Amino acid sequence: MRNLLFLTWPLIFLGLAVNAEPVWQVQSDLNNDGNAESFTLYEMPEHQINLRITENGETLLEVEDFVWQGGLFGQIPELEVAANGSVQVISMNEGCCRHRWSQTVTIAYRKGAYRVAGITYIWRDTLDLEDWGICDVNLLNGRGTLTKGDLPARAIRAKGYAPKVLDWSVSSDLPDACKLE
Repeated sequence: MRNLLFLTWPLIFLGLAVNAEPVWQVQSDLNNDGNAESFTLYEMPEHQINLRITENGETLLEVEDFVWQGGLFGQIPELEVAANGSVQVISMNEGCCRHRWSQTVTIAYRKGAYRVAGITYIWRDTLDLEDWGICDVNLLNGRGTLTKGDLPARAIRAKGYAPKVLDWSVSSDLPDACKLE
């Protein structure tokens, strides 16, 4: 029996990994109507990750190709609910190559729409240990901080207002204030 379990365990594991839709799901009442919305990431062909927001079974919003996903461990996006109730979509490359990074897109409900309220981008070079940094920007007020290596963090300002979630995609740029020079 033990040998049978030993031989079938990898097949069970592979089956769970293949059928891992949705990637992740969380709930939070961002629009403050008393009903929690469900935020779901799900995978489409070619590793495309879409975001769906539903409430009481009704789709409120669906965004194609919202965040990046690779094909290896450490490259699978996640959803979390922040202490203030905002939803955080975290994509990353922590499993491959020299340039490791994570990006947290924070979603809030403001001015009648779901918006990208903040971006946190963290990077590091696995060969050059002095090449690392953090850019954290609140897009609702434009204020943030940028830290590069061992230099002190400096205040930065992002132009514009928090874009609607519908206007965000995997190809959206970091704010100019976060650009890695």
